[in-house]
Amino acid sequence: MIKFFSLAVILTLRLVYQPSAEKPATAPFSDPTASAVQSSVATLPAKLVEFQAFSKNNKVILRWVVNENETADRFLVEKSTDGKNYAVAALVFGSEKPSKDNYEFYEKAGNQKVHYRIQLVNKDNKTQYSEVLEVKPSNG
Repeated sequence: MIKFFSLAVILTLRLVYQPSAEKPATAPFSDPTASAVQSSVATLPAKLVEFQAFSKNNKVILRWVVNENETADRFLVEKSTDGKNYAVAALVFGSEKPSKDNYEFYEKAGNQKVHYRIQLVNKDNKTQYSEVLEVKPSNG
């Protein structure tokens, strides 16, 4: 009877504790296919594709166009009277419009030439500067 009981226990343990194929380790609640999907989607940074600066009717007008606009966070309009030392003249927030968007900034024109540039800050905090454009005072 003891032999029969021992045999029954051994068979039961074998049935209950059968080794199964090991699964790869994953983090709790993770989807093992998610990393493959996420890695195939790339977010391109916003890019300044056009920048204009001119004086008209006693105003300085800046216009710029951005591709991949949805990744743009903000634009710092910077100006300088000497072309070396720049100060922030305005902060313009991105519109989050998908694809391409147009922006504009204007201020009263002064009596001297001014250099302008745009600092684009993407949502990942990477920055890009536009070219520097010089605006001379207008006569009307």
